[in-house]
Amino acid sequence: MKRFQPQPGFVVQAYRFALDPNATQEHALRSHCGAARAAYNWAVGWVAASWWQRRAEETYGIGEAGLTQWRPWSLPALRKAFNEAKHTDPRFSAWWEE
Repeated sequence: MKRFQPQPGFVVQAYRFALDPNATQEHALRSHCGAARAAYNWAVGWVAASWWQRRAEETYGIGEAGLTQWRPWSLPALRKAFNEAKHTDPRFSAWWEE
């Protein structure tokens, strides 16, 4: 593998930060990480559900016009869909506001 070589005259610096949270901060960090993971898993499932539905419909012989619509998976589209789901989906509505 080719190693990084800085251009002549340039200085390369690196920093390593270590977190040392107290108990309250650690709880908040874990909560935020869990919420991010839940949102990611929801987005993957939401998009994949339409893909699998379309694949099943194709095996039934349904034409292209009758297939389930593709779900958009751009960041703005996912964010908009998740913002709607987190208030109505029972998996999120109970704890998301915390």
